[in-house]
Amino acid sequence: RAGIRIFNAKNCVIENNKLLNTFFGIYLAKSENCIVRGNEVKGIAKNETEAGNAIHLWYCKKVLVENNQVTGHRDGIYFEFVTDSKIFNNISTKQIRYGMHFMFSHNNEYFHNKFTDNDAGVAVMYSHNIYMHENIFSDNWSTVSNGILLKEISDSRIEKNIFKHNTIGVYAEGCARMEIKHNNFIKNGWAVKIM
Repeated sequence: RAGIRIFNAKNCVIENNKLLNTFFGIYLAKSENCIVRGNEVKGIAKNETEAGNAIHLWYCKKVLVENNQVTGHRDGIYFEFVTDSKIFNNISTKQIRYGMHFMFSHNNEYFHNKFTDNDAGVAVMYSHNIYMHENIFSDNWSTVSNGILLKEISDSRIEKNIFKHNTIGVYAEGCARMEIKHNNFIKNGWAVKIM
């Protein structure tokens, strides 16, 4: 159930669309060398079971996700088994779970994005070689909310980001060989928690 669904495709461009009240907004599966650019995906999700993700990628590689605005879904941007891709200059706000969510996705980069006023900012889990820089994580505030949650990730960098008014700026659990530097932490409950 998606507004736009792409399966087993190469070299596709999904650009300048407006999707309102879809379950999944834009869904790509087993696709390569695609661009998702300049789309507005707006939902009215009330709970996780009644909503999909605004932009969802599964088993994809070499995808560019840029200049999209997503709001009101379960997760704003979701990567699972996605490699060699970039997420650039997107705005993800008011998601009922994560502004962005990575699972088992390697060799990716995300930068110049804004993740604000979500139940939690970003979760990066079971992944390696992720470069996260020059993003804004703000106003992700609840009893369990983080600017960014890192779980079982390795060989990754987090630098030049702004973490403002999150319950926890950076929460890391079971991570190895991480480089976290030149970030700005402003008025968070905790700046950093490492387990």
